[in-house]
Amino acid sequence: MDKFKIYITFNTGDTHVDTDWCDQETLLSSLRRLLHGPISRMNVLTEIKVVDTGDSIVFLVQDGKQVWPEAA
Repeated sequence: MDKFKIYITFNTGDTHVDTDWCDQETLLSSLRRLLHGPISRMNVLTEIKVVDTGDSIVFLVQDGKQVWPEAA
């Protein structure tokens, strides 16, 4: 089973592990919160990065735009 970790970067430059080694269900719930919840409306995040246990980036949002995978 794949595990994922979510890193967030604030507009101050500070970084934080938002969700540590979680399953896909928890990952999706956390992303919904980060992308559509109160913190998204505050415009304080500059990056949301999801990595898997192989240290590969599986999802990346920078400045409110999805970078990886490329949005259609």
